[in-house]
Amino acid sequence: MAISKEAYCVLESVVGTGYITNDPVLCEGYRSGPGGYESSTGYEKVMTRIPGCVIMPRTTEEVQKIVRVCIRYKIPYVPYSTGFYGPRSHPHVEDALLIDMKRMDDFEIDEKHLYAVVGTGVIYSQLQQEALDRGCYVVVGGGGAQASVVANLIGDGWSPLSHRIGLPHRRILGTELVLPDGELVRMGSLALQDDPFWGDGIGPDLRGLLRGFTGHRGFLGIVTKMAVKLLPFQPEKLEPTGISPQTTLQLPEKRVKWINFTMPDKDSMAKAMFEMSKAEIGGAVTKVPVFWRAIAKAGSKEEFWELWSKENEESIRNFHLLRVLLIGFASEAQMEYEERVLTDIITELGGEARRTRPTDESWIKNADSAGMWLMCGGYVSVDYVIETLEHAIPHGVNYAALKKNFTPPLMPDYGDPGWFQSFELGHQGYSEFLVYWDPGENTDGVDHFYLETSKENIRKRFYTSLLGAHQPIYLTGPAYGPNYHKWLLAIKDEFDPGYICHPPVPLAHDHFVQRAEWMKPMKDWESPDFTSRP
Repeated sequence: MAISKEAYCVLESVVGTGYITNDPVLCEGYRSGPGGYESSTGYEKVMTRIPGCVIMPRTTEEVQKIVRVCIRYKIPYVPYSTGFYGPRSHPHVEDALLIDMKRMDDFEIDEKHLYAVVGTGVIYSQLQQEALDRGCYVVVGGGGAQASVVANLIGDGWSPLSHRIGLPHRRILGTELVLPDGELVRMGSLALQDDPFWGDGIGPDLRGLLRGFTGHRGFLGIVTKMAVKLLPFQPEKLEPTGISPQTTLQLPEKRVKWINFTMPDKDSMAKAMFEMSKAEIGGAVTKVPVFWRAIAKAGSKEEFWELWSKENEESIRNFHLLRVLLIGFASEAQMEYEERVLTDIITELGGEARRTRPTDESWIKNADSAGMWLMCGGYVSVDYVIETLEHAIPHGVNYAALKKNFTPPLMPDYGDPGWFQSFELGHQGYSEFLVYWDPGENTDGVDHFYLETSKENIRKRFYTSLLGAHQPIYLTGPAYGPNYHKWLLAIKDEFDPGYICHPPVPLAHDHFVQRAEWMKPMKDWESPDFTSRP
């Protein structure tokens, strides 16, 4: 049912005439466009809807009023910042209200205590530059700095820089959250005072309401403000070069340097990560998917395919590329020391340094790096797992074998086992499996692969972080926890019994499997009739 004129007028009175619209053309503009992260999947085609209305609040108080109006008139709503997650950050039901947070761009920084307070509209590129200007830095998500800081921290929030810096839930400090009933919760030290310096505060740690491990896509409320921990960096300037979308940062090599190494095998790469961690050196260390080399060299899709078509399973099997970032946080002498230690580690393991460009294109500041995903037109990470390095390697190998059954429509990668890296100086390992495809072709196989990986994790006892919003929770829930799904739904029912906030999340993927005809033959688990829920 479309938003009534009465409800529209009430909402308009909250934000003003210029910051609300139900113009079909403007609302259509918020629909996830062609290409990009998760776009053109069957999930997008089946689940995504054009919003019935878009509203742009400026303050936390306005967000509270909007939520209460939605409750009064039973208007489903979706919180939205930069739309980085494509289909999952858009309405899944007809005539929903999309709450665009980009006007909430307040920013302040505490140089003495190393934290910044940001509104939901602030993106990483902005925060990172302000931090760099003061000798600090933050973790930028692996997909680039065009994402909202708040959305990324409550969604994913990790990257290769997480080798040195703690995982995202550790960097969330004082936070303001508008619950689905319109009440305001102040977390961390904000629960006691107006100083957001601390993330824990008194009583239970409520950061689990924001994200759990990988995030709930806003179905338990709207974050309007967050304090984010900053970390000390080094003083030399990183020089931006190029013209968008081909931009990069020129690194001061005496203080910040990437080095690529060819290693004998995957085990030697993992051993290098452990040894670097024990020596407490490096700012980032990751195994690089081989096709990224072709993407980095190519100036166009055509050139990418010309390069990539020369590869085969034998060339991929024998190529193991380790990428290391060194940062001389304290001095040039520290940089020299770390490079000597790194050289000793790699030499002992039989590795060999390769020529490496002294630039960075996505993991420190750039906000246009998403172009790397478009060589095939569509991209998604089917799983990303944080567990141990011993877990990460076989996880990727297993997925690579499974992927052969779905190629095409997935891009041929000749058995490359994805990307793995060290987190928190080796105390955790990370595995991510990336798939590319041509959205112009039939994408049923993309959706099949996505679902089959969930089953594979259960069969092979691989841990997965994509619980809830990404996978059918009646499939994964009984296997993780156990009964993870019952707890998650009980919390949703408590805070949002009418399913007004981003319906039908966290059951969106369950609905997708039930609605998509080509997915039904794959459903071999028990789940209820969802028509009985709001």
